[in-house]
Amino acid sequence: MPETFRPADLEEDEYGTRLRRHKRTMYIRTVLLVVLAAALVFLFIHIRSHWRYRSYKVIEAEEVYDSVSEYVAMNGKVLRYSPDGARLTDAEMKEEVWEESFSLTQPVAETMGDAVVLYDKRGTEIHVYNMEERLGVFATTSPILFARAAGNGNVAVAVEDGEGTEIVYYNSQGEEIAAISPSAQKYGYPLSMAVSLDGTMLAVAYVAADGGVIGSRLTFYNFGAAGQDKEDHVVAMEEFKGKLIPELRFSGKSELLVFFDDGFTTYKGKTNPKRRETVKFDEEIVSVFCDESRIAFVFRCNEVGHRYRMDVYKHNGKQVEAEYVDIIYDKGHFSDGEIIFCNNNEMAIYTHNGHVRFSGSLDEGMISNVIKTGKNRYFVVTDSEAEIIKLR
Repeated sequence: MPETFRPADLEEDEYGTRLRRHKRTMYIRTVLLVVLAAALVFLFIHIRSHWRYRSYKVIEAEEVYDSVSEYVAMNGKVLRYSPDGARLTDAEMKEEVWEESFSLTQPVAETMGDAVVLYDKRGTEIHVYNMEERLGVFATTSPILFARAAGNGNVAVAVEDGEGTEIVYYNSQGEEIAAISPSAQKYGYPLSMAVSLDGTMLAVAYVAADGGVIGSRLTFYNFGAAGQDKEDHVVAMEEFKGKLIPELRFSGKSELLVFFDDGFTTYKGKTNPKRRETVKFDEEIVSVFCDESRIAFVFRCNEVGHRYRMDVYKHNGKQVEAEYVDIIYDKGHFSDGEIIFCNNNEMAIYTHNGHVRFSGSLDEGMISNVIKTGKNRYFVVTDSEAEIIKLR
C-alpha cells in the first residue's frame, strides 16, 4: 500500500477506536444509571413500607349518638348498621350513597366484593345491597343460623327447618336457586360456609361423627353447568377425622381457603376442586386474619418483652414475614391491605407484610373499631365520637 494512504488509515482506525470506547462508556453509564434508579426505587419502597409513624392528628370528628352501631369497610366506603337501619357513605363519612331503615333484632353483615347481606340472626329477614343501591329484601321460612354473600348479591342461608338444618340458596331478590336438606347422618351439622365471588360455588364444612370420632366433612356445591347433573349439586367432598373447620373463605374466582385449628389448606377448581397447599403449626393459634392476598396468624410469644408473634403467609403457603405484636388486643382484622389491632385505648397498625406502621394510644375515648379509609387515614369509632385521623 502506498505511503500516502497510511496516515488516513491510521486516523480512521483511531476514530473507530474512540467511537467504540465512547459507545462502551455510554453503555456502562446507562447500565449504572438504571441500576442506581432501581436501587433508589427499592430503597424508597423499603423505607416507605418500614416507616413507623409516632403520632396522629384528628382531621374530622362527629359525635356518636348510639353505642349499638357497627361499622364495616366496603371497597373504600364505610357501612354503618344497627337494629334500626343501615347507611353507606364515602370514606370521610360526608357523602351518603344510600340509607335504609329496618327493624332487625340481631343484625349481622356479610360482605363479598361489591355486595353486602344484612340479616337477622335467629330471625327471618334478609336485606341485600351493592355499592349503589338496595338489590332486594325477602324473608326465609325458618330461623336463620348464618348467611353468606356472593359478589353478585346471591345469598346462601343456613336455616333451622324443625327437623334439622337446611341450606337455601337465593338470588338477591329472594328467588330460590336451590334448597339442600342434608341429612345429619350423611353430612352432619353445618359449621361454616362460603360462597364464591361469582356465586357459582358454595363450600360447606359439616361437623360429623364417624365411629365416635368427631371430624369434618368438606362439601363443594356447583350451581353452574358442572353441578346440574349432580345430586344436590355436589361436585366434591373430603373428610377430615378429628379436625374441625371453623372458617371457610373464597378468594379470587375458584380458590377456597380452609382454616383448621392448626393451620390452613387451599383448594382450587370449580368442577372438581383439588387440594393444593397445606400449612400446619405446632403452636396454638390465638387469632387468624385474612384478605385477598395474605393470611396473618397470631401466636403467643414466650420471649421476654413481647406478647405475641404474628406470622404472615401468602395464600400459596409461602411465609412472608414474622413480627412481634405487643398490644393486648380485643379486636383485629385486615383493612385495605393492612392489619389493625385495637383495645379500649390503643391501636397497632401493620402492613400486609407484617411491618409495624403505628403503635400507640388514642386520647379521644374508648375505641370500638378502626377502619383504614385512605393513605395514612383511618376511621376510628369511640364511645363518644367517630373521627378521621391521619398518621404523622
